[in-house]
Order: sequence, then structure tokens, then C-alpha cells
Amino acid sequence: MKNIFKISLIGIAFLSGCATNFAPNNPVQVAKAPAPMTAIAPVHTGAVAKRLNDCIVNSNQSADALLVDSQIIVVTRNNPHAQALFNSADKLTDQQAKALANYLLEANSCRPIALEELSPEMISVYQEFFKKIDGVYADLISKKITIGVANQERQLLIQDARMKRLDIQSKKN
Repeated sequence: MKNIFKISLIGIAFLSGCATNFAPNNPVQVAKAPAPMTAIAPVHTGAVAKRLNDCIVNSNQSADALLVDSQIIVVTRNNPHAQALFNSADKLTDQQAKALANYLLEANSCRPIALEELSPEMISVYQEFFKKIDGVYADLISKKITIGVANQERQLLIQDARMKRLDIQSKKN
């Protein structure tokens, strides 16, 4: 009887630990937090979305992209270096600045595809995002900000653009 009681207590403790409500309090946790389970309508048709995805995947496979993803900017999902990059107080080395500039040339070639078939409102959101993110990258390359600050600002810009996108889409529905 005592063993059953002990096992029950352990089971309850385990289950209550699983049910703990987790509130993220730093940018890395916020970036990794799962999105709410709401359906987000795609902004592109299947063909444009495929071309955009192919362009992004292709741009993320160069040596410069791999260096950027591991040492500078959290580009890919589930990046094992994310926490270190979000918290980094380092500024770019000359080699990293060159790699980032090369990566951006290739990655930014996908922007025209991203703007295809969008409403004028949505194009405005994307263009505003591109302008602001380019400013973050320029500050990072010129060593005005740290790698951590750049990642945090980038994440905030992405979240802001997503919110604006959702707002536009909700007004259409």
C-alpha cells in the first residue's frame, strides 16, 4: 500500500510539472516559444511560395550563410547557437562582416519573389520591414551594435511584421 501511495505521489508530481505554465522572459525564449495555434492564411500562392522557399533554402546553403547562422544571425529554425547569439556582447570581426555582407547579397535576391502577388498594403509592410532590417544589418556591419543586439532587434522586427500581416489579413476576413 505504501508503494502505491509513493508511486501515486511521484506520478502527481511529474504530471504537475508537465502542466507548469511557462512564461518566457528573455528574447531567446520568446523566439523559441511556440506560436499560438491559430491558422494564418498564406500571403502567396503555392507556386510563388515554392519559388520563395527554394530561393531561401538555396541562399542558406553557402559557406557564408553557414558562418552567419552559426556565428552572427539566427537564420535557421532550431539553431543550436541561438542562445549564445542572442546574448552575445561581441561585435563582428572583419571576416564575419564580409561573410554577412556576402550572405545578404544572396539572401536579398529573394526579396522580389517575396513581393509578388501581394496587396499594396502587404507590400508596404514588407518594404518597411526590409528597410528596418537593412538598418540593423548596417549597424552590425559597421560595429555600432553587438551580435546579441542585432539578433534581438531582428526578432522584434520579424514579430512586428507578423503582427501587421495578421492585422491586414484579419481586416480582409
